[in-house]
Amino acid sequence: MEEKIILPQNTRLMGALLGFIGGGLDVFCHMHYRSLVATQTGNLLLLIADWHDPRVENTIMRFSSILFFSIGFLVALHIKEYRKTAFWRTKMLIPLFVVTLLIPLVSVIPPVEVPFIAFGTGMMMLTFTGSLIENHPYVIFMTSGNYRKMLTALYRITRRKGDLDEYRRQAMNYGIVVGSFVAGAISVAILMHFIHQWAIWLITANLFLIMTYYTARVKQLGLQTDNL
Repeated sequence: MEEKIILPQNTRLMGALLGFIGGGLDVFCHMHYRSLVATQTGNLLLLIADWHDPRVENTIMRFSSILFFSIGFLVALHIKEYRKTAFWRTKMLIPLFVVTLLIPLVSVIPPVEVPFIAFGTGMMMLTFTGSLIENHPYVIFMTSGNYRKMLTALYRITRRKGDLDEYRRQAMNYGIVVGSFVAGAISVAILMHFIHQWAIWLITANLFLIMTYYTARVKQLGLQTDNL
């Protein structure tokens, strides 16, 4: 029987790289800007909890993060409707790649930088909405659901009932996503103490790896017009 091909965006490597970015990006933005760009529900909670914050700049950044994330998501949704090749996913990551690359080099002011990051993050979120690691659905920026699924799989393994091989595979896949998310968060947090805003280049490097790997695999498997 012919082995089923795992699409480039659904491999374990892609899951690990996306999870790493998911953890690292919000840690960077929280430490550097006191704002979030991926978990917008977190921004809403921060706005409510810190409504009396005397620093208007923080409020502006959180509002702008929510607004530009939403705009980026909708723009990406529109672009997706007119996609013609599988390389649309690579192109969607270019805005966030460019922004994270330039931030340490062209430091402006946080209320200007955050909207650009949020816009690119919104595009990335849409691009990988409905993500799979092999055949298991997961979320790239908010890992609580992934953690819950990992624990559920581990519990079923301990019960020794049902398809244990499948449960082990689930536990492994969700463990990869959760582990990479935590690794990204810790790595960026540590680097922030030593190289400050330059730590965001760790996110840039991961974005470059994703774009390179995805593009190469699409070409290798001849999925240019099939993997839409």
